[in-house]
Amino acid sequence: NLKIEYELTDEVKDKIDKIYQNAVTYLDDTDKNDTARLSQIASEAQSAMDVVVQKYNGDPNATEAFLMLSNEVGVTSAKYGEQTYLVLSLVNMGLTDLEDIVVTPSGISNDVKKWPFEIRQSYDAQTIQLLKASETVEEAYSNRMDIGWYFQVRDDVKTGYYPLEFAVTYYVNNVKASTTLTTYIYITGRSENGDLVEDENGKTSKPRIIVTGFTTDPGEVYAGSTFNLTVTVKNTSREQAVSNVLFNLEATVEGNDTTLGYDAFLPVSGSSAVYVDRIAAGATYDMTVEMEAKADLAQKPYVMKVNMVYEDDKHNEYTDSANVSVPIKQELKYDMGTIDVTPEDVCVGEESNIVFDIYNTGKTTIYNVKITYEDESLESGVTYIGNIQPGATANVDSTVTAIAPNTDRGYVNCIINYEDEKGKPIKEVKQMKLNIMEAMEEPDYDPSLYEDMEPEPQGLPLPAIIGIGAGVVVIIGIVVAIILKKRKKKQEQIDLED
Repeated sequence: NLKIEYELTDEVKDKIDKIYQNAVTYLDDTDKNDTARLSQIASEAQSAMDVVVQKYNGDPNATEAFLMLSNEVGVTSAKYGEQTYLVLSLVNMGLTDLEDIVVTPSGISNDVKKWPFEIRQSYDAQTIQLLKASETVEEAYSNRMDIGWYFQVRDDVKTGYYPLEFAVTYYVNNVKASTTLTTYIYITGRSENGDLVEDENGKTSKPRIIVTGFTTDPGEVYAGSTFNLTVTVKNTSREQAVSNVLFNLEATVEGNDTTLGYDAFLPVSGSSAVYVDRIAAGATYDMTVEMEAKADLAQKPYVMKVNMVYEDDKHNEYTDSANVSVPIKQELKYDMGTIDVTPEDVCVGEESNIVFDIYNTGKTTIYNVKITYEDESLESGVTYIGNIQPGATANVDSTVTAIAPNTDRGYVNCIINYEDEKGKPIKEVKQMKLNIMEAMEEPDYDPSLYEDMEPEPQGLPLPAIIGIGAGVVVIIGIVVAIILKKRKKKQEQIDLED
């Protein structure tokens, strides 16, 4: 029965119904005794319906249901007293990328029925940088990621299937989530008389090659740089060697338009294929390819698919693939505009205004930007800017107070503090012109110095005043005489015209 837990449109219901009907058809055509195949069909149908529901409803709380183990990986078999390698193949059935996945064995117990392995150490957590989202079930299985652990099987274990639980934490849309994954292992134990209890069917399993890890040299890969990628693979079969092994590394294709798409990584030598004659049963092999990361890659993990073709000891050919995710970094880059200091010359105790722009010229965010003036000539203070997105500009406007002269150098230190995406603090020192002088001191006034001094006369002396007054009278007389003369002449001209 299909339980509807969302408000679904008719279109979504039709899509789910088609998936359901197809599953019913496959179930009817399948041998009812083949319980493994029946379970696989039901699981694939449920996963496909979940993908449709999430795509059209976008339920953000349903993410945990989409992180699961691939049913394409068979149950691991092991024997008492031997070491085995347990593989988990993680699949993301959702439409949202899962990042920083951490998987840790969680069911460890002294009870052999609950934990059939020796407890010799604290088991390391395995990590996956990125598990990409998928549009279809086929794509989800193609993007799966394999991780694994070595376990030593206890001598007193009984024959049978044992459930093993693993705690998982991860981030989806920068929000932390957690879930539990359960897998099974079939262990052949010792019989009552001490002999080995053989498997029921005695069939030989298919040899399987898995990717157990990878490293890069250098450890941090920046866009536009070359690096050596070393991928470690393991032949998990305990009986069969594999031969004529061909590995081909296929990088993520960037770009939405396939005609404009390009590989995120390119092999420096021109070939990403690696050939090895033989990998013995249980053995590992390291392959190294020199790669170049495209200069315009965004800062995030990029998936590299490892395609494999190999043969068993009877020359039966097998193909498989696995993924690794290579984190790419972008250099933090910024430029500063012209620094305007007003005024550039101040005395101790005075203020100056400092204004400039910061441009993020890189492809990654600069976090928690703040400006300080860690200089003995200035009163300390902080101008907080915050995050600067790629291509954005931030304005800095600070007012500083001079507390000590610096005429010996004529500049002050401006400190630009910021953090990268991992929260690592970075500090850079810039110098800007600001000349600070000693404050101007006014002389102290002592009245006793002036007690015996005659007061200075105020204004001009009397003879000067009399002289100035006489001069003014003479000037006025001259002006009056000139005016009277002009009037007389004008009147004579009028009389003449009459």
